[in-house]
Amino acid sequence: MDMDGALLMQQAQWSILLLKEFLYPDSLLIAPLSHIPNVRITVPGSKSITNRALILAALADGKSLLSGALDADDTRVMIDSLQQLGIEVVREDDTTIQVNGSGGKITVEAAELFLSNSGTSIRFLTAMSSLAQGTIRLDGVERMRQRPQNDLIVALNALGAHVRSEFDNGCPPIVVQGNGTFHGGKVVLRAEASSQFLTALLMVAPYSQQGVEIEIEGNLRPLYVEITRSMMRQWGVDTLNVNGERFIAAPNQKYLPQPCYAIEPDASSASYFFAAAAITGGTVTVAGLSREALQGDILFATDILAEMGCKVEDRTEGITVTGPLPGQLRGVDKDMSAISDTSLTLAAIAPFANSPTTIRNVAHSRLQECDRISAVCTELKRMGVTVEERPDGYTIQPCENIQPALIETYHDHRIAMSFALVGLRVPGITINDPGCAAKTFPNYWETLRRLAG
Repeated sequence: MDMDGALLMQQAQWSILLLKEFLYPDSLLIAPLSHIPNVRITVPGSKSITNRALILAALADGKSLLSGALDADDTRVMIDSLQQLGIEVVREDDTTIQVNGSGGKITVEAAELFLSNSGTSIRFLTAMSSLAQGTIRLDGVERMRQRPQNDLIVALNALGAHVRSEFDNGCPPIVVQGNGTFHGGKVVLRAEASSQFLTALLMVAPYSQQGVEIEIEGNLRPLYVEITRSMMRQWGVDTLNVNGERFIAAPNQKYLPQPCYAIEPDASSASYFFAAAAITGGTVTVAGLSREALQGDILFATDILAEMGCKVEDRTEGITVTGPLPGQLRGVDKDMSAISDTSLTLAAIAPFANSPTTIRNVAHSRLQECDRISAVCTELKRMGVTVEERPDGYTIQPCENIQPALIETYHDHRIAMSFALVGLRVPGITINDPGCAAKTFPNYWETLRRLAG
């Protein structure tokens, strides 16, 4: 094609994009960076740690203060639900929350909890509601009503709770009929769909009459469970992990209120900025994170990006990633079952690598905010990237000519935040429904603009 033809094609592509922005006004055109970034970024507190800390503080007997907490949709629905359950929760400012714990007693006669599309919240609160004396109903948006929770329901009933799916399909709405006691005992748990089922059981286990012994069936993703166990230990409760096959929590343990519990920055949110350094050859530091972080998602930088050719440093102020020279970012072949949230980040930058990238063992991500495997493959193809979809993941080929595109986000915050990275290098990348990022990172777009200096 001659230069005039190429120019006409580019003008046509931009005309299509302008038309799409007219038809879909709730969209955001990402401006490519005009220079290589060298910045220090601050990301919000960890969603995983904030929501766990809220449950532990609510179950403790006395006042706890959480600092560095995330203020986003997923934590707001958790706070609102705890208040509905009679727990006094006060947000003192954007990052500080005071919780007056109930000592494991939930005395409300009835409560209707709306969890939007927060899978973490509905799982943790379903287990916690087993301690209640009344009837607790948990529901969410339409997508939440498609997300199976049956493995948790079956396990809780085996431990003496009275839990059912309102539509008898294993999905929300979920109804918990409490009587003020939670027997406990031994149970077999299918933890393959989500490690959060195990976390939910472990966190309420100390308040059971007999303690809880959980035998794991299937492949457990252990990193998030170890976050839970570590936090429970910090709050005064010990659990036993027997070769990742059995977990035991003794009865008659109590969580101790924490006068000031510091929550570390969110490693999943940090992954987008580390990835930005990788594809631009720039240097990005995310403040407050280290290799010793509780969150397994820090491995996205220290393991995956390092293997792709990035320089990764653990500095006093935080983790710093410097991307390689143009054309030297390498593709990788990774089992990302343990850190599947960052598989979307890797998928978005994979077309910039000089060899194929394969992501494996993330089949469970089809049951999250959207079918993330299908969504990733669809949006990559929309940009002209060659991708091979498999039941448990995909292989992405390098692409030297990524096309302008309006990216559909499927109301999934991670699709929006990940695919925006492509727009830092490629003109014409527009994100539909950018507001969905508020689920975990309300000021993401402002923070992303900081890369431009």
